[in-house]
Amino acid sequence: MASDVRRHAAALPKNDGRGALAEIVLCEAAGRLSVPLDGTVPCAQNRARLVRALYTRLHRLTEVAPAAPYPGGHHTVP
Repeated sequence: MASDVRRHAAALPKNDGRGALAEIVLCEAAGRLSVPLDGTVPCAQNRARLVRALYTRLHRLTEVAPAAPYPGGHHTVP
């Protein structure tokens, strides 16, 4: 899962903020995954939250980027 997020983030243009947010999630995931499993309910809940965060980030990375706003703030049709 993390590798999919990393791959999609790397394919984005450097000025796309979604890549920066993906990096934050990936750093948090690395930190959580470095902690050994202890077989408790809170441990399982933390892993589930991690998976949910990764799926959410992957979904956002695979969405079509929103269009840039019109420079004047609004657009009128003549």
